[in-house]
Amino acid sequence: MTGGFEREPRPLGEVVRMRMTVAYNGAGFHGFAASHGVYTVGGLLADALGRVLGHPVQIVCAGRTDRGVHARAQVISFDASSVRADPERLMRSVNAMCGPEVTVSEAAIAEPDFDARFSCTARVYRYRVRNAPVADPLTSGFCWHVTQPLDIAAMRDGASRFVGEHDFSSFCRRDRSKPDQSLVRVVRRAVWWREGDMAVFEVEANAFCHQMVRSIVALLVEVGRGRRQASDVESVLRACRRDVAPSPAPPHGLVLWRARYD
Repeated sequence: MTGGFEREPRPLGEVVRMRMTVAYNGAGFHGFAASHGVYTVGGLLADALGRVLGHPVQIVCAGRTDRGVHARAQVISFDASSVRADPERLMRSVNAMCGPEVTVSEAAIAEPDFDARFSCTARVYRYRVRNAPVADPLTSGFCWHVTQPLDIAAMRDGASRFVGEHDFSSFCRRDRSKPDQSLVRVVRRAVWWREGDMAVFEVEANAFCHQMVRSIVALLVEVGRGRRQASDVESVLRACRRDVAPSPAPPHGLVLWRARYD
């Protein structure tokens, strides 16, 4: 399913704005954004919601995750016919049609001007690195396995240097159709901690550009391995050249943890 709608659509009549919080395992999807002929999270949700509501649905999300990236609390918004806009019914129906890969934990009628993307004040992502000699098959789909010992203190030092407003051109894949698009973002928080053999990174920013978090993680893991210094973060940021930063860390370690609307 790709978000298409083949049945005769019913007239919307009066519409209401809906808000949902969804989680998903991104392993089998080509990202979130609906795309014709490609299996995506947004396409699956649009198809399921359209079938329940009886009309096509255009979904807006808090953050468009890439292929293979997961979400714990992605937020979406869409317009629905008021006749069928029953949050509990919609949540049950979508969970039955899309679970367990995609599930809805909350559904509500929102304010008319609510927009999952533009009303969002910050996004929070987490990335997990299993730092142990042997991989764990029970967690391997949700973390990057790194065998070399990691210096978490150095990684924390490096992460702190991302906080503030910066041009992230060195860390983002630029959209060729938008060569003049600004890649300036404001990072509010960037921290590492350990949970047993797992090194966990959490970063919060007003917004993220394509592959930004995974590229940051890749550089900080190089710092943890001793291949770079924490102070190198600043020179890589200043360079504003994608080739000075490492290739992105694997997507399956990344989770859109939450979207803030405060």
